[in-house]
Amino acid sequence: MVDAITCNRNSTLKNMNMKIKLNRVLGIMIMAGALVISLDSCLKNSLPKETDFSHLQDHVLLINGGLGGVSKSNVAFNSDTATLTIMANLTSVNPPKAPVVVTIGVDAAQIATYNASHNTAFVLLPDSAYTLTTTTLTIPSGEQYASTSISFYKQKVDPSLSYMLPISITDASGKALTSNENTLFFNIIGNPIAGNYMEHWQRWQASDTTGAPFYDFSDPNVFSAASPTQVDVESVENGALFHITFTDPGTGLAGLTNFKITLDASSWGNFGATSVTQDPVILDVDPVNGIYRFYFKYMVGANPRTVIQTFTKIP
Repeated sequence: MVDAITCNRNSTLKNMNMKIKLNRVLGIMIMAGALVISLDSCLKNSLPKETDFSHLQDHVLLINGGLGGVSKSNVAFNSDTATLTIMANLTSVNPPKAPVVVTIGVDAAQIATYNASHNTAFVLLPDSAYTLTTTTLTIPSGEQYASTSISFYKQKVDPSLSYMLPISITDASGKALTSNENTLFFNIIGNPIAGNYMEHWQRWQASDTTGAPFYDFSDPNVFSAASPTQVDVESVENGALFHITFTDPGTGLAGLTNFKITLDASSWGNFGATSVTQDPVILDVDPVNGIYRFYFKYMVGANPRTVIQTFTKIP
């Protein structure tokens, strides 16, 4: 009897323990479910709503337009003619259902504003120095871009002057224009010492200039503007590339100071140098009369070479 009573009592305790454990598990599951629902509700409330673009107005702009695109609109002459692209962009929610005609033209008034705010001295590029393919760009229906081209002519510009040619949108078929990307600021950087020069090249087969030079030649060359205070020139005779820099306080040629001449290491191979033993040393600088004279030394294997370069401005 004792064993039977004990057995029944143990059985009852086990059933009670199972119920307690089951209730605990159910409670935990219910709490977890409530937590998930609560988190889901919080997440839904915290997520941004779907962006509505329907209220945005269509705009037309020029790619690389505005003051932020001035450097990208620099005209670099790698040949006698430089051709660049002008691209109009329609920013809209949906592509247009009808063609959008964009009219562009020279906006000379922008130059004075630019000079005043940037302390520069750009002048308007003359008509003879460029050709604009068309002043009308048509963005086809279903598209958002249209382009044309503009060509610039190196022989028609004065290398000592800095030119600007602002091209602005004047009409866009009623579409709105941006306030800061409506104008392309095409620019040609001038330099007061840039222009045509006569190069006098002398080379000694030695580490000094004792005696007569082994080579002695003269040929026309060009100082090309790399910036308002730097010109680059590559020797016609041996391909050495020089960078000439200076300080310009804006008082004319007589006020130019701090001239420095460096030899570009990338051009050593042009004249067979295995090492440069003496960087260019200035012998004479006269910007008023356009005279620049310097020397440098290098080795071709075990053979020393000394070169004197003289550049004289051609009137």
